[in-house]
Amino acid sequence: MPELLDRIDQLYRAESAKVLAALTRIFGVENIELAEDTVQEAFSKALKHWKEHGEPKNPGGWLMQTAKNHAIDVIRANKNKHRFADDLTHFLESEWTLARTVEREFSEEAIKDDTLRMIFWCCHPNMKPENQLPVILKLLCGFSLNAISRALLVPEETIKKRLHRTRNQLKLYAFNQPSPEHIEQALDTVHVSLYLLFNEGVYCSDGKKAIDIDFCREAMALVGVLVETPHIANRETLALYALMHFHMARLEARTDADGNPIPLDLQDRGLWDPNRVGMGQQYVALATLNMHETLSDTGRFCCEALIAQEHCIAKTFELTNWQKVEAYYSRLIDVSASPIAKLNQAIAIAYQGDEQRALQRVAAIQAKHGMEHSHLPFAILAHIHAKSGNSAEAYQFAEEAKRRGGTQQEQQLMLAQIERLLVRE
Repeated sequence: MPELLDRIDQLYRAESAKVLAALTRIFGVENIELAEDTVQEAFSKALKHWKEHGEPKNPGGWLMQTAKNHAIDVIRANKNKHRFADDLTHFLESEWTLARTVEREFSEEAIKDDTLRMIFWCCHPNMKPENQLPVILKLLCGFSLNAISRALLVPEETIKKRLHRTRNQLKLYAFNQPSPEHIEQALDTVHVSLYLLFNEGVYCSDGKKAIDIDFCREAMALVGVLVETPHIANRETLALYALMHFHMARLEARTDADGNPIPLDLQDRGLWDPNRVGMGQQYVALATLNMHETLSDTGRFCCEALIAQEHCIAKTFELTNWQKVEAYYSRLIDVSASPIAKLNQAIAIAYQGDEQRALQRVAAIQAKHGMEHSHLPFAILAHIHAKSGNSAEAYQFAEEAKRRGGTQQEQQLMLAQIERLLVRE
């Protein structure tokens, strides 16, 4: 029984978003709860049937057929209570066309289109980030309320309320792919949303673990849907996919046996996945094809992918091309005005041997970018001073960084790096 439940859970995560996308298209956005209930019922039938008869040879196809049959039953039972998708209502109300219409909407091509609709719908630009991530995890990734609660460190009741509010808001928006004149703006929002989902996996907010691989895989799968749609994907889509490949390539080397993070300069590069690195390089090449050499036409994710590529192709940490990294950060700063990018650029400057310019850069960031209360500039100042052999200053800034925040893992890593750098000096 536990094995069967695990199998059903795996299939739910893999298939539920496609089924829900098709049902949302058929039922209409105003009936999203009915669509979700129908998905749940289909999987409940699977659990009951498979307990008695065993798993079928094609479980995904079996689930799709069950969902189609149940959808037809739901439409028949609710045709006088609910109005379904406007352009399909006429065909769903007639017994002559009901089954054929549902069958057509469950075709492979229709489900692919509906999954794209679902991605843009859940990543609508009017959605607040704190509401967007739970709805992506629930509707697009098939996470349970409990799993979302545990992953985001938010009480389950709070997640439930957010999802309720978000569903009501989503009902105001059309379940459509963006028009050509709006596609760039819509894609920007989708890219950022899926990037945040991926980052939640790579830099897990759960202090008990450093990485949540499920978030990473789900985000990559959704970006993959965009990449496989040529009329949708743009340079930034390809670059974001490349960036995710570079991060995934290094995941195994990022933590030790106890789950503690390992800094980049100490990671065993033999554990990096060369296939992932190679895929990342190919997508970077596609994203930057015919791009101006000055990088004036690069976007945020192109810059980040180029930076990640430099780290991945360096044979050792010491052989990293820090001049290129600094240049890519300059463009990223132009595009994003991110103070975090400026702090990271300061590190690249320090590793070129110009610690004084790096220290000045961090001080300027603290003064002008509203980071005077953040722990990050102090942690970086501690790192740079340790690299220069200034032990007193390094520990002084480290203590200030600890006082201002950061997770316990971040603080432990910071102190370990300082001690290692001072020993080298």
